[in-house]
Amino acid sequence: MSMKVDPGSESYRDAMSSVVILSCQPNSHPFQERHISLLEPVKIGRSVARARPASNNGIFDCKVLSRNHAVVWYENGKFYLKDTKSSNGTFINNQRLSRGGEESAPREVFSGDHIQFGVDVMDNNKRGEKITHNCIIATVTLFHPDGREARNIYSESGQFSNTVTPGVTIQSQELYQLAQYLQEALHREKMLEQKLGKLQQLVDNTQEASENGWQALIDEDRLLSRLEVLENQLHIYSKNHAEDTLRQEVVTLQEEKNTYETTAKESLKRVLQEKLEAVRKLSDLERSLHNTEDECAHLKDMCEKAQEELMALAEKYQDQQKEVIEIQEKLQEAERQHLEEVEKIRQEKQELSEKLQDMIHQETILTAKMESLQADNDITREQLAAMKEKLEAIKEPKENVIDEKENGEGLTNGERQTDEMIDTGDKKIIVGDDIKIILKDDENDNKLEDIHKSDSLNHVQNNMDDVDSMKILTSEKGSSDDLQGKLKEA
Repeated sequence: MSMKVDPGSESYRDAMSSVVILSCQPNSHPFQERHISLLEPVKIGRSVARARPASNNGIFDCKVLSRNHAVVWYENGKFYLKDTKSSNGTFINNQRLSRGGEESAPREVFSGDHIQFGVDVMDNNKRGEKITHNCIIATVTLFHPDGREARNIYSESGQFSNTVTPGVTIQSQELYQLAQYLQEALHREKMLEQKLGKLQQLVDNTQEASENGWQALIDEDRLLSRLEVLENQLHIYSKNHAEDTLRQEVVTLQEEKNTYETTAKESLKRVLQEKLEAVRKLSDLERSLHNTEDECAHLKDMCEKAQEELMALAEKYQDQQKEVIEIQEKLQEAERQHLEEVEKIRQEKQELSEKLQDMIHQETILTAKMESLQADNDITREQLAAMKEKLEAIKEPKENVIDEKENGEGLTNGERQTDEMIDTGDKKIIVGDDIKIILKDDENDNKLEDIHKSDSLNHVQNNMDDVDSMKILTSEKGSSDDLQGKLKEA
């Protein structure tokens, strides 16, 4: 055989525990459920002397099958079925694999497929009655060596697919099985309609036979009436003829009467037999009709239940589709809010960046101002030190003059008012009993400020405080750098 598996190959090792189960369908020729282990290709065929049906083989006691009808095997993780030139064909889900007498190509099968071997055949028995030989119709259940069931991801009928939708839990296999149940119920209903048509034809034939029986009874009555007429005529003739002639006529009439009676009795017997046979057939047909009506009602109930289940599944599917749509709308709303938040953060980041740039600019200005003030402070300190030295130098002659005055040698008013002027560039300092500082300002030229010694010292101290403030602003520069780093991270 072309698909024979090598015992040492990997395919053979994979098939060590693969199993196919054939379950009988109601409209099939009855057979025991088969559990077939595919250690090697298994033949499907008709029972012969050397091959008898068993629960672990593919042999069936069915007349419509060929001896070598088909073969099934397991290879490379898949199950295959092939028709081997059978007369009545092999079908998978109502699709024939090849023409009669031709070998088909290997066809992959899946768990849940409907397999049919042969077709129903009508035949006549010895009594001339027509009988039907049913074919083998089975549902296959396939298991891989690891125990997984070999299900079809996408049905070849194209009606259902196993598309995964978030939140959707409807299985295409269930829908496919419901569709198969509906198709099977419709097929049975069609068969029942055909049987009812045949029964109606038989009832018509029975009625015709009954009418023929009544016609025979009517003919019998006519014969009896004819006999009565002949007897009356014989009675009349017996009065007008001689004895010998009458005797001869009586004998003739008696023979005719016997002939008519025999014929009538035979006709009546035959009609009665036909009537009894028709009544018996009618009784059988009524019983069959009753059984057929019961089966038809049962199938209709099953069909209605299957349709209700299908409608329930369809409603469930629609509800889950609505849930999916709601989830998608929520997701879109969440994405929109996320975009708004991102835009808001981007705007805040832009504003913070602008503030940071302003702070950096202000920091640059303040740093320049601080450096300027620091330079002024250094110059002021130097001038103050020089002024203190000159002040000390001036105080010494004054103390000497005071001492001399106390000794009677006092100073004149002009001498006492002698002052010294010091030009420091941006300030003019007049040193005397009091210290006078003339400030050179761009806005107010030659503005005079009279300050005492303590006031000048306070003025210097305020300049020092301005320098300290600039140092504090310099320390804030680090915080602005930290802010800039956080903005970069955002």
